[in-house]
Amino acid sequence: MTQPRRFRLPKDIPLEEYPTPETYLEEARRLTEEARAQGIVLRVMGPIALHFYFPDHVDLYRRMERLGERVFTDIDYAAYSRHRGKIVPFFESQGYELEKRAAMISGGERHIFFGDRIPMIDVFYDRLDYNHPIDYRGRLDIHPWCVSLADLLLQKLQIVRIGDKDLKDAVLLLVAAPVGGAGEMEIDADYVAGILADDWGFYHTATGNLEKVKEVIGSIAALRDDQKAAALAKADHLLGMLEAKPKTGKWKKRAEIGTKRPWYKEVGDWD
Repeated sequence: MTQPRRFRLPKDIPLEEYPTPETYLEEARRLTEEARAQGIVLRVMGPIALHFYFPDHVDLYRRMERLGERVFTDIDYAAYSRHRGKIVPFFESQGYELEKRAAMISGGERHIFFGDRIPMIDVFYDRLDYNHPIDYRGRLDIHPWCVSLADLLLQKLQIVRIGDKDLKDAVLLLVAAPVGGAGEMEIDADYVAGILADDWGFYHTATGNLEKVKEVIGSIAALRDDQKAAALAKADHLLGMLEAKPKTGKWKKRAEIGTKRPWYKEVGDWD
């Protein structure tokens, strides 16, 4: 009798059984395109998105020692909640099963799928809500496969206890992408500034993380001097824009309280 498939965290899968990075990239693109053909919007987040955006920087990304021996641990997607009813049957039709315990714990805000080709696919509906929320509503058509560069950067800047991997992701974004307008291949600085001008807590976390990004740039041996200088200049430019953006009344009122009260949401994982 065939044994039923069971969900395993990527870290628990032996390396000899683990999918290649190419398998992850191919499947992420295939699923995005197949979903589009069925009227479903899926947009990749995380390191896979950086590979799609910056294929010319993949070698640098590896030399920055950000990617471990598995390279990718899952495929992270953003989707619209209006497509939630289509998502489960879509992934089932593609050979993936819903991890029911995670779906119950998340209250429908997140679905995890597992299969033989990719061990874990994470789908977040409308927003990524960890230490600070990233809202995707109306923003998933900027790029055909990935969430926008501004949203990728915000994902990193919202992390209160940011680690080396996420700092290096933010550095790569600043090295590879212009900080400017709303184009597909630009970090929309005005959008980022607008989000943070309405949320003092997010502003406080994000500006602190940009300072940490600046500190770590000089220690990354894989970066050339001109790349370090460019990334530092972009970080300073972005910090200047965040400071100059007029703040809302909500922002000013919360700023009066400052860090005397928690300014972020504590999060834990479902596992």
